[in-house]
Amino acid sequence: MPKILAVTKDKRTFNLFEKQITDFFNGKVTIVSSEQCMDYGPIDVILLSNKELHNDYYPEEKVLIARRTINIAKLEELIALPAGTECLVVNNLASTAAETIDILENFGFELKFYPYYPGIKTYQKVEVAIIPEALEMVPKGIKRMIDIGLRPLDFSTLIELSLKLNINIDRANIQSARYVQEIIKLSRKLSHSFKEVAHLNHQLDAILNTVHDGILATDDEKNIIKINRSAKSMLGINSSENEIIGKKVSEILPKLPLENLVNDDLSPNNDVISYNDRKLIISNSSIVVNQESIGDVTAFQDVTRIQALEQEIRKKIQKKGFSSKYSIKDIIGKSPRINDILHIMEKLAKTDRTVLILGENGTGKELFAHSVHQLSSRKNGPFIPVNFAGLPDSLAESELFGYEDGTFTGAIKGGKQGLFELAHNGTIFLDEIGDAPKNLQTLLLRVLQEKQVMRVGGRSIIPINVRVIAATNKDLKKMVEEGSFREDLYYRLFVLPLRVPPLRDRKEDIPELINHFLQQFCPDIPIISDDVMDVLVTYDWPGNVRELASVVQYMVTVMENNFITLHDLPEQFHRMEPTIKMDDNLLKLTKEGDLVDFHTILSCLLEAMHDRKSIGRGKIVSFAKEKGVLLTEQQVRRRMETLRDLGFIQSGTKGQGSRISQMGMNTMKVMERMIKENHMALQRLS
Repeated sequence: MPKILAVTKDKRTFNLFEKQITDFFNGKVTIVSSEQCMDYGPIDVILLSNKELHNDYYPEEKVLIARRTINIAKLEELIALPAGTECLVVNNLASTAAETIDILENFGFELKFYPYYPGIKTYQKVEVAIIPEALEMVPKGIKRMIDIGLRPLDFSTLIELSLKLNINIDRANIQSARYVQEIIKLSRKLSHSFKEVAHLNHQLDAILNTVHDGILATDDEKNIIKINRSAKSMLGINSSENEIIGKKVSEILPKLPLENLVNDDLSPNNDVISYNDRKLIISNSSIVVNQESIGDVTAFQDVTRIQALEQEIRKKIQKKGFSSKYSIKDIIGKSPRINDILHIMEKLAKTDRTVLILGENGTGKELFAHSVHQLSSRKNGPFIPVNFAGLPDSLAESELFGYEDGTFTGAIKGGKQGLFELAHNGTIFLDEIGDAPKNLQTLLLRVLQEKQVMRVGGRSIIPINVRVIAATNKDLKKMVEEGSFREDLYYRLFVLPLRVPPLRDRKEDIPELINHFLQQFCPDIPIISDDVMDVLVTYDWPGNVRELASVVQYMVTVMENNFITLHDLPEQFHRMEPTIKMDDNLLKLTKEGDLVDFHTILSCLLEAMHDRKSIGRGKIVSFAKEKGVLLTEQQVRRRMETLRDLGFIQSGTKGQGSRISQMGMNTMKVMERMIKENHMALQRLS
């Protein structure tokens, strides 16, 4: 039996919730208090009477904060108060007192309300107090107390409880009928004069128009006495209320089948009808006072709205671990390669066919799988990831397909749904599909072909509606040739292939990715030197985006003064260039020409790299002239050949020009020191 933990401020509120929930669910649930919960095993829903009672250790997916209303039957004395009467609204918390005032104001009472609760330091001194049974909380000096009772659960909270517990909500119609019955009773009791009736109608209109269900009330002669906005909308009535009230239902709604639904008791007949292109649940019950029928109340519920509410609640129940965490917005990069793959992905996502994502380790295949799901028509359904690399062979079949009760020792009583069943109407992501064992490949092929599963130990077929997204970093075609992967499964998966490019093929995205990870790993975004950025852009990234994220995390950990330098790079970057004998290379440069010439050329290439520009010899000549160094294009060409032979610059592909290497950047510092020393020596000689 489902169990609800009701967390309330006091015992009286708990008793009210217990009675109301027990009545609504007809005894099909167990309600326990905080003191009892340890004795009743696992809890399905934690119902809080107020958000202030929330604790961090409560599982978020189980928590439901109650929405509460006011008992309509208790409002008779309150309605009789003259307009403008000042009243203290007494409750045990500041927030609950404020909520009660909001509800009373929404009902349209023309009274002045002031909150009062234990511990309040200053409050309005008045003669009337509105209390929730709690006489002990009323301050001194109050001459008149109006008890409106404890605030019961709002009808929408009971519906949400039904959906969270997966319990049929047919009794919701009974509760709707009883709710409106109290309104009608109140109306009859207070209709002694025209003024009172007019005032009451104002209150009733406010109350009825806050109800999402359609409400239609008639007297014992089938004349319409009340109709709310929701009913007019559902039934397609465009006339004003003045044109409807007092007329026969058969005149206003000739096609509405109310006669067959009328009962002589409080239990309504329920039926689903098509009316004005809508599917409506319609229920009708008699309003009986002193064993005499004084009219009928009919409730209308929009099936579409109920289904949407149920879907929303079920989505919340499934959310933890069963929903996609990422979308296309989380894919960082604007390079041509990544733009092309995103354009293709958007097209593939619109279909319902199997997608196979291919790519090296660390390229972000799972991110693309989440994005395909989010872009598809199944985005509101579950997203179930399965990683075959971490799934033991002994558990794989039962995890994927579930098992029946008593299948093996240690099995959950009643059996267990498999991941394919849980992914019904959604997406299942088969990550590292190349690691699936051969026997499991046969079972996967059957699921893909037949769209149905059979639990381990089961005898019945379970149909499923699931979209499959698979991913691998392995060459499945080669595995088929080697016999380690089924050929028929390969072709079932290889329907819509999506190949994610490695990071070395989209280096234009590296600066943007670095900035993204800096924001993620460091509260104060550090300054990253141009030298470091150049090294990171030119690196080949065998570990792809995953390796880049690790490198950024390392750098922000070891950096000093919020500034990242070459010394903060991890060890793989310190092995990028071979060890050189700097003196020998500088000696070769001095034999080929003036060190100032070589330093000027390297400086120009370094500046171009920072600006992400490509330059030719003419630009270098102009740059040197601005620095006071006179070089011809022929001299630049010969000196660049020398620098290239020594590894200080690297030749780019056609049209990209030359680039300074890490060795060249390191050599520039030695050059600067030697040039400075030579300059100082010349000054001393002069």
